[in-house]
Amino acid sequence: MTADSPWGAWGAVPDDGDVRPASRISPIRNGVDRRNKKHHFVSVTYMNGFLNDAGRVWAYRAEAPENPSPARPEAVGYQNHYYSQTLPDGSVESHRFEDLWNSFETVWEETRGAVADRRVSPAISFNLLGMAAVMRVRVPAARERNEILLATRLRAEALSLASFGTLPIELARYSGILDTIPVGVNPQATLEAMNADFKAFGDLCFQIGFEVLHNTTDVPFITSDNPVCIHDPTVPTLRRRPYTHGRNVELLFPIDAWTILRGSSRLSPVNHVGRHRIIGDSAAVRRINWTTARYAYRLSIASDRSADAVIARNAAESPTVSTRVMTVGKEIQIIWEHVFGPRPSLSPYIDTPEKAARLEARLTAADDIEANNGTPRKASSRPKP
Repeated sequence: MTADSPWGAWGAVPDDGDVRPASRISPIRNGVDRRNKKHHFVSVTYMNGFLNDAGRVWAYRAEAPENPSPARPEAVGYQNHYYSQTLPDGSVESHRFEDLWNSFETVWEETRGAVADRRVSPAISFNLLGMAAVMRVRVPAARERNEILLATRLRAEALSLASFGTLPIELARYSGILDTIPVGVNPQATLEAMNADFKAFGDLCFQIGFEVLHNTTDVPFITSDNPVCIHDPTVPTLRRRPYTHGRNVELLFPIDAWTILRGSSRLSPVNHVGRHRIIGDSAAVRRINWTTARYAYRLSIASDRSADAVIARNAAESPTVSTRVMTVGKEIQIIWEHVFGPRPSLSPYIDTPEKAARLEARLTAADDIEANNGTPRKASSRPKP
């Protein structure tokens, strides 16, 4: 393990033949001034496990799931500057998070090879669970959940200040419309929130054991831009809520088109991949694909077209959160829960005077319309910067 490893004692895992633990790969890279802007939230290396014979994946976008397109992994599952952040000195860096993910991506192919050979070891477990953790916290479904919660709190705090007559002068212009104006959240805040998500996933791993299921049917597994599914398996499929569970927990994470990582509160030892099993029932594979499609956020990924109907049927809803604000005196409580529902429409973050001026112009125009026609401003309006 390298001296600069962020994994601490958790990463002190021995090599397993040709499988290196990801903790041996330093996340510190040369070229600190790199300005790479194309940031994948679905790893290209991960998507390579779902290639068809033409070297493409089928990419199903949620807005048009009936019209998938063949695509190179490099061309999907990314967003420009998705992990960029402003440092205390005012400079912008664009590679630190990418380098951290790269630790697991570097060893992914050798780990998949060991999984195909039905091997079990601490190094294989570390790499599989680590990649699952990365793919749980880095994706838009997780970051936008945190953005919703932050935006809900910001609005609630502003409304609370207004109710006590202590709204700051810079916000006085919005008095009376605070429940309708857009609230944009600094994306860097959701990067910081990933620390808590990592910890929560790690805590879950110490509650469940793991196995790898090998698909011997002719129906391949699919995956998505939100591939880690967690739920209570005792709840009927159509009544399950995402990431909601009690003592009974099941985790599903497709490794590639023919293998899947399964975690369960009924398996032991915890935090370890203890065995391999065969799944030879195509109906069981289709049930798993239904769950994977249900958890997809904006993108489903497959090696063939066998899951067209399943993906299309689940495309309208994704994991998100519902929120409720409670105020007791000056104390604000955000009550929230995971749900399946329409993907949120988030307000842009206003980070430049030019964007602020455009927002003000739109609000002023809306005021004029309201004054002249008596038309109320819509709460769902989303000014574009």
